[in-house]
Amino acid sequence: MQSRDLQYEAMRNYKRLVDQRADWGGSLVLLCGPGCALNGMPAAVSTAGGTTLAIDSDAAAMKSAMRAGYLDFVVNTLDEALRTLKNEIRQKRALSVGLIGDVNVTLTELVERGVQPDLWVDSPSHGARDPALLGAFETFLQRQTSSEREGAGLSTPNAVWRHGNVARFAASNISELRAIDETLLAVLPSDDSVRRHWIERVPGYLREARSSGRWIWLSEKELQSLAQQGLNPAPQP
Repeated sequence: MQSRDLQYEAMRNYKRLVDQRADWGGSLVLLCGPGCALNGMPAAVSTAGGTTLAIDSDAAAMKSAMRAGYLDFVVNTLDEALRTLKNEIRQKRALSVGLIGDVNVTLTELVERGVQPDLWVDSPSHGARDPALLGAFETFLQRQTSSEREGAGLSTPNAVWRHGNVARFAASNISELRAIDETLLAVLPSDDSVRRHWIERVPGYLREARSSGRWIWLSEKELQSLAQQGLNPAPQP
């Protein structure tokens, strides 16, 4: 996957998250299966303010994800993972932790420990899972009161994020990207925390978002305003 495609996938995942909840601070997102830490999802969760626990039995893939900056830590036991995540969840700080381990075994242990993620994303290439285990885990996750569910359906504060035009502004170096980001932030509404957080935060969680360019959703009016300033999106690949 090309680097700018990964930023695009991270943005799409971020968009899906904020369409459900504007702020994921204090939330835990559980990712499972092969390559689950390499698809931009941990960066999307961190950009949205949440914490990630990614579970994959492929140690090489997990360590590669950490070296690339997609994960903050990689551990070998659920005890280590939960200990690392606990304080960050309480403080509502973003953190991504990779756990090298068998997904089925870990899901069983999560049920036994009563750990209840706010979102569970299972890899489509996970392979066979025990239907009884999946049923038990899904039932377990559904044990939320209606009051706990009420906070999970917040709409995106800016409709542009949901219905606007996706655009990429190319940059050949960090200085150019900073100038692009400053111009974009000047055009966005001051109360549009969703897109502002995307621009401001994603470089800290996705190395590919630091120099190659910026993906963003924009309205026609915003695109016109940028064009008047000499900033036009690159052609779509």
